[in-house]
Amino acid sequence: MASFHTVSLKRRFAALLYESLLIGAVSMLAGLLAGIVTILLNPVSLMLSSFAATVIFIAAWWFYCKANWHKQGQTLPMRVWKIGLVNTAGHRPALNQLRLRFIWSCIFIVFVPMLAYAALRHLSGIPPKPAFGAALIWWILPWGFALLNPDRQFLYDYLAGTRLIDLRVDKPSNTDSQ
Repeated sequence: MASFHTVSLKRRFAALLYESLLIGAVSMLAGLLAGIVTILLNPVSLMLSSFAATVIFIAAWWFYCKANWHKQGQTLPMRVWKIGLVNTAGHRPALNQLRLRFIWSCIFIVFVPMLAYAALRHLSGIPPKPAFGAALIWWILPWGFALLNPDRQFLYDYLAGTRLIDLRVDKPSNTDSQ
C-alpha cells in the first residue's frame, strides 16, 4: 500500500458542507422528475410510485458522483479544497470501486439513518424529535469512524478501498486501475 498524506478532517468536512449544497441541487432536480412520475404512478400503485421516486433520486445522485469521480477524480468541492480520490495503490479508482463507495455512502448516510428513524418512530412509538436525535447518531457513524481509523478515512472509503488524499502534497497517478 502506498503512503499518502491524508486530508485533514476540517478540510474534508468543509468540502462535505459544500458538497451537500450541490447534492441538494441535484436532489431538487430529481425531486421534480420524481414528483411527476409519482403523480402518474399513484393511481396505479402507491408502492410502485414510491419505488420509482427512490430509484430516480439514487440514479440522479449516482450520475452526479460518477460524472465527477470517474472523469476528474474529484467533485467541484474536492477541487476547491484540493482533495483527491484514489485507490489504495494511488491510482484513480476503477468504476467498480466508485460504485462500492457510492453504495456504502448511501447505506450509511441515507438508508441506515432513515431506517433507524422509522424503526424508532413507528415501531417503538418514540416521538419525532428523540427519534431524529437517535437516528442522527447513525448518520454520524461513517465520519466518526475516521476518528478511530489510523488512516483517518471515512467508513465508506475504508470499505470501498478508496482514499481521500491531500493534492497540495500528493499527485495521484492518472492511469485507471482496472
